[in-house]
Amino acid sequence: MKQKSVNCKLSGMHQNDWNSFFLVEKATMRKNQLTEHHMPEQKKQTSSGNKKIPAGSATPASMSFNARIEGIHYDVLDQLIGYAVRRAQLSIYEDFAASLAAEDITPQRFSSLVIIENNPGISQTKLSEVMGIARSGVVSIIDGFEKNGFVERQAAGDRRSYNLLLTKAGIRELKKYKKLVETHDERISGNLTVAEKQQLRALLRKLGTESAD
Repeated sequence: MKQKSVNCKLSGMHQNDWNSFFLVEKATMRKNQLTEHHMPEQKKQTSSGNKKIPAGSATPASMSFNARIEGIHYDVLDQLIGYAVRRAQLSIYEDFAASLAAEDITPQRFSSLVIIENNPGISQTKLSEVMGIARSGVVSIIDGFEKNGFVERQAAGDRRSYNLLLTKAGIRELKKYKKLVETHDERISGNLTVAEKQQLRALLRKLGTESAD
């Protein structure tokens, strides 16, 4: 059975600029079915007080993931597509965290804001489907956005359902995040040619799509 596709126009952006980011992000979340509220957080002392940041977030001063360590024999791991994707994903997430460390934004939160902006009125249930995470995880993400004044919940016909819209503050913040993520994406794909980037996106689409029985 083929996976249902959801068409989301990325207004204000060149769609190809983000394809590699979203495909790796979606493949990872589909595989692990992560919920953000289940992820442990650690407190980081700042000059303005205590600020929570996701556990494992990499910064230039913290641990750095090395995809290939000299003298280590990887055996069958080097033959596995999943291991290669996961290894690349760790490096990408590390750079993302360092790039947006001051913004308290994760790939899941960023992706949610982009989807909401380009699909105004999307329901929490549909957002959960698009993101590939549990509905409870989406609720946790939206709770944080609503608290910060970035997202507005509007009651739908079903009292248990809400339609989501970005506020003016949310639109303004997302514009800033897009610039940072675009710089991050250019940096992590800097060793690839334009043709190689296109090929990688095409292959990732194949990898992230279920085959028909």
